[in-house]
Amino acid sequence: MNTSTSRSSQRQQLMNRLEQIPTMVEGTLTTHARRRGGGEARVYHQLQRWRQGRNDSRHISSAQVQPVQAGIEGYRQAQALLRQIAHLDESAILAAPPSESKKKPTRR
Repeated sequence: MNTSTSRSSQRQQLMNRLEQIPTMVEGTLTTHARRRGGGEARVYHQLQRWRQGRNDSRHISSAQVQPVQAGIEGYRQAQALLRQIAHLDESAILAAPPSESKKKPTRR
């Protein structure tokens, strides 16, 4: 099998897997517990991420926790697949023989 066909097929398989990821959410989900006046603990969830060079923190309701966690996992999977695609492309480009060009004589 031809190497470029093999690379092409591998790349297409990775792209297909990328398309199968239903949601992607960038960031980290953190949980904080606070005690209220009566001694009861209240749990808060925050989605933290970098936006335009600053830390962006957003409150996440309890109903949104599962979808956000699934989105964060989807984002991690997508990043891993994109790294593999980039590695395939990079190896194909760097494996190609360099173009032959005449060197110009240096002036002295």
